[in-house]
Amino acid sequence: MPIYNQIGKTYNTTRKADSRITQMILQQLNLEPSATILDIGAGTGNYSYELSDKGYHVIALEPSEIMRIQGRQHGNLNWKEGAAERIPLEGGSVDGIICTLASHHFHDLSLSFQEMRRVLKKNGKIVIFTLDPRLCEDECWLFDYFGPVLKDAYRIHPPVKELSQLLAEQIERKVTMVPYPLPHDLADQFFFTGWRTPERYLDRDFQRGTSPLAKGEEVKRCLEHLQNDLKNGYWHEKHQYVMNLEEYDCGHFFLVV
Repeated sequence: MPIYNQIGKTYNTTRKADSRITQMILQQLNLEPSATILDIGAGTGNYSYELSDKGYHVIALEPSEIMRIQGRQHGNLNWKEGAAERIPLEGGSVDGIICTLASHHFHDLSLSFQEMRRVLKKNGKIVIFTLDPRLCEDECWLFDYFGPVLKDAYRIHPPVKELSQLLAEQIERKVTMVPYPLPHDLADQFFFTGWRTPERYLDRDFQRGTSPLAKGEEVKRCLEHLQNDLKNGYWHEKHQYVMNLEEYDCGHFFLVV
């Protein structure tokens, strides 16, 4: 919570909903417009707004007051204060649940998944967009510069197999994993989206919009390393090949129940 009260002040500058991610969410939900969807960890409501604008009734659940204050408003959108571990809704009250790059901030995954099951209707759908950095550790250049930060993230990002198994156990349904290689031009600029534009990591607005870059001296050293290698040409000498790619596998995926 405290980190999002800090970075949330400028969150909307870089964390805009991307239409391709929105489309993937809707495709996996496979619900008719007018269905009720709960967005857990909604942030400033960018994806909540997009779904609302398509006719869905959306409940945006967000613990950070700073984020909620900036929350986008829509006639189909209802904001609520709360966290995944204690969802302030009646049982069996929503047709679908989404969570977009927020599950790693849950304090208790088991309890959070139990709460999802409680508030979800019998035949409802759950779509969680998340990542496991371990999946790209051997390939992604970001580990050359942000290795300490990303490996520290292993504490809050369970291995995908463990996460899928835990979700399946708590929801008591089969979980499908849908890999999502990142396009180079995503409008939602979360941490890994700069894979083809390394200069982005030196931009203050970008840094303020992603939690891994809002953490102290270690991040400063990582940024200085990258800045030096961009200046002396070493980054381009070693990683130029990514400039020819349209998308890159950075360990992101959708879990669908």
